[in-house]
Amino acid sequence: MQQLADTLCRGFCGWNLQHDKRALTRLGSGKLEVDLLKRTCRFGRDYIPRLAILNTLLAQFQRFQEDNKVAQNTIRSAIMSIEISIEEREEQRDKSVMWFGEHDGFVGCEMAIRCTIDAEKEGSKSEHRGYVEWPRR
Repeated sequence: MQQLADTLCRGFCGWNLQHDKRALTRLGSGKLEVDLLKRTCRFGRDYIPRLAILNTLLAQFQRFQEDNKVAQNTIRSAIMSIEISIEEREEQRDKSVMWFGEHDGFVGCEMAIRCTIDAEKEGSKSEHRGYVEWPRR
């Protein structure tokens, strides 16, 4: 289970998050909670439409269960809590990514990610910090 928690934390901060860049920019800074078993997303106290990253996380979750022969009913909860800090800036901070074309500034997204999995025989927690950015428009 520890391997799964680690994989989910790192997977959240990957390139697949780019599909949710507009939604995250609109939401702004705050706490995002993703419940993998219920397949829901909340921002603060409010449920929000499912983010695209949830599909990637669910695929990783299901692949782990299949590869490790983990019965679906043995996992009681799988929750990801992400503290998000959104900052708009004029210049690109992460020079390892090249964005083509003209840009009207950039949005930086700093994250502190925690994944908690409660299973029948064991529980696991993992934490990861990450940063991604994208063009403002």
